[in-house]
This record gives sequence, C-alpha cells and structure tokens, in this order.
Amino acid sequence: MKHWLIPTMLAAAMPVLAANCGTYAVVGSQCAVTVNLGWGTAGLGTDSILGWAVPSTVSAPVTYQFTQINSSLGTSYTGYFGVVASVDTQTSQLYTAANTTPIVLSPGEGVIIQVTEVCFDPTCTSAAPSGAVANMFSTQIQILAASASDIQKLFTPTLIVRFLSSGIVTQEEQEQGVVGTITKTKYGLASVNEAATAATRYSTTAPLPFDVFSVTNPSSTTSIAGTVVLYDYNNNAVATATIPAIPPLGAAGYLLFGRSAGDTLGLFPSATPLPLSDVDSQGIFHGALLATFSGPAIFLAQEFNGNAMLNLIVY
Repeated sequence: MKHWLIPTMLAAAMPVLAANCGTYAVVGSQCAVTVNLGWGTAGLGTDSILGWAVPSTVSAPVTYQFTQINSSLGTSYTGYFGVVASVDTQTSQLYTAANTTPIVLSPGEGVIIQVTEVCFDPTCTSAAPSGAVANMFSTQIQILAASASDIQKLFTPTLIVRFLSSGIVTQEEQEQGVVGTITKTKYGLASVNEAATAATRYSTTAPLPFDVFSVTNPSSTTSIAGTVVLYDYNNNAVATATIPAIPPLGAAGYLLFGRSAGDTLGLFPSATPLPLSDVDSQGIFHGALLATFSGPAIFLAQEFNGNAMLNLIVY
C-alpha cells in the first residue's frame, strides 16, 4: 500500500525509453491513460471510497496521479476547493489537485482512499458557493505504466458513494471510472421506474422507486448542454426537457421529476402527466429515457427503491 503524499523514486525501475504504447499517449518514458470518476460525494451524511489495484502480472510499478479534483462548478469557480481524505486508513488530510503527489504501486499492490468532506476553504468551514452541490466532487487520474500491455492489464479505478447514519452505511452504489478520451454524447436508459404521482413519489412511509442522474462535463475548455426525452413503452415521447449549460469540468445532479412545483432539481416538472398504460398496479410508471448532449459527457443514473440504491444500466 502507498500513501497519497509519499513520493517514490522510480528512476531505477523506469525503462530508459517507453515501450510500445500503441494508441496510448507517451509521457516521458511511460505510457499514459486518463480515468475520470465523474461524481462522488463527501460530507452531509455521505462519504466516498476510491480504490484500485495493480495485478501481479504487470512488468513494472504503475503511477497514479490526480490531475483534477473539482467541485460541481468546475472552472466557473476559481476559489479554494479541496477534499478531506484518508489513505489506507492513515490520518485524514486536506488535499487539493495542487498538493497531491503520485501514488506508485508495485505489482500486486493496491490502495484505498476514503473521502469524508468537501471543503471550500482551508479550514473547511465556509459554505459552498451559490449554485454548487455542497458535498459533490469529481476527479481525474492519469495512470502511467511501462507499456500498453501493462495498461491493458490494470483494474479500472472505482468509486463507491456511501450514505451514512450515525456511522452506519445505509445505502451505497459503485461508479466505475471512465477510461480514456470521452467521446460519447448520447445515452439511453431502457428502464426508468418512478412513482406515478407527485403525492407518492418521495414518500418515506410507503417508499416507491425514484431515479436520480448526474451529468459531468469532462472538457477543460468547453461548456455543454443537453436535452432529455422521456418515453413510454409504446415509443411515444411523454415529455422533453433541457439540461442547462454545464461549465468545463463541472457537473450537475437531477431527479427525474421535481419534488414540488418549480423544483429545479427535477428534469421534468412534478406534475408531468404520465400515460396510465405504463403505470402498474402499485402506482409505478415504467418508461425509458434518452439524453443527448452538445459535447462529450459522463452520464450516470441510479434508482432508490426502499433500502436499495441501484446503478441503472446506461447505454
């Protein structure tokens, strides 16, 4: 296991020239690939666990460097931003993209990072700026390995979002990192399931499923916007909505339907009429969703159903 802030000298282990990197970038004498983890949370009753490991079959140590740690506001926010994290159960520290140093893992080693708080000043006492998701962060990691063959053997970094109650995990979901250059602009969900009426949608006494979504802009230079269309199972468009511009390296989170009239957190208004033919005997609407963006995006979806929080399959 390696500490986030312990530099490791690799000169003796690095080859003089990079091996065949194939389609991967060359950085110094190493082959490089970028991984994006689009949506994590820390604080306000949540934490996130990041983890990755190096198989024993790789030929040389592998370096992981955090190149971005961003709030939901991305580059539109120029103030302080950091996260409190513990690496391999060591004492928690405050990290920004500027003060992290490479994590170097030899074949057979791994690392676990627990992120417990998001901070908008060095003392972690300032409230989040207007428009920010107060406990959200995203990360970008550059991975350096000795060859394309070694990169292809690596496990994809993961992030687990956990909901906590008095230190006990009540719900969790896993996000797998997006490897390489992100080019996808259109996403589909074959199944969204949601309480059909505003009165029953977010009930805690008799919980019915509801869906949540996140959009992350991986570009460091260009804003993106989008549209979403909700379909019934007869391929009829039930409702259409726009996703406002998301700044470079920014992100936004949404419910499928607003919690009440005028709720900007909903992709669609709470009173959106739904076809009765797609509502089952329990009062749950079943449909599909198509999201299209003006530029490459990371689009994630989860469903809350009672005590379960489930990743939805996004195509």
